[in-house]
Amino acid sequence: CECYQRCAKHYDGAEEAMRWHTRGVTTLVVTSGEMLQRLWSLTPEWYREHWLLRCRLLVVSERLAHLARELGWQDIKVADNADNDALLRALQ
Repeated sequence: CECYQRCAKHYDGAEEAMRWHTRGVTTLVVTSGEMLQRLWSLTPEWYREHWLLRCRLLVVSERLAHLARELGWQDIKVADNADNDALLRALQ
């Protein structure tokens, strides 16, 4: 049995970035390099510079932290593990 399934979704980066920014999102949890790169590439440059790269980023490995630094993030925390408990601890 599968726990989740990937489904293609239309994603308007400008609309979503504006929504997240307006709602006060300041911390992002990223668990894969693919997710991190998509988040960066789908966010328009203005929102990337003025919001996205200023968010606190919680990642699950040093490899992801290194990639995040290369993409421009500065406030990066590496969780002890990728399980929900470790992520919740890291968010506190």
